[in-house]
Amino acid sequence: MTDLAALTPAQCRRLLGERGIGRAVYTEHALPAVATMNYAVVGERLWFRTAQGTALERAVDDAVIAFNADSVDAARRSGWSVTVSGRCRRVTGPEPEAVRTALDTWAPGVREVLFALDLAHVTGRRIGPPELASAS
Repeated sequence: MTDLAALTPAQCRRLLGERGIGRAVYTEHALPAVATMNYAVVGERLWFRTAQGTALERAVDDAVIAFNADSVDAARRSGWSVTVSGRCRRVTGPEPEAVRTALDTWAPGVREVLFALDLAHVTGRRIGPPELASAS
């Protein structure tokens, strides 16, 4: 038997903090766009970096975006998905030490533009056997 259940905001924040790769969903030239990237949850914000001059930098600065992360276990037919939505803001000035420590980017090249997305609007779902509900 498979169970589909909504996650609480606290569960969503915890699950986001356990991952490190997700997708920014934004609008580019009036069309939907998605960029996969590393991120970190520090405090009440989701943080990510991009390179200067990229389409992503131009599109998300002071824009409303969504950010999604998930985990899927195909063998057990289970997993979870969490989405954060809200205004994305460029962070200027010194990078907070906690963010510098937590945010590890895998992509080659310099990623000097830092963005933050408040975790004010976060939703998620879990699917899988009912006994996995306590693991979410």
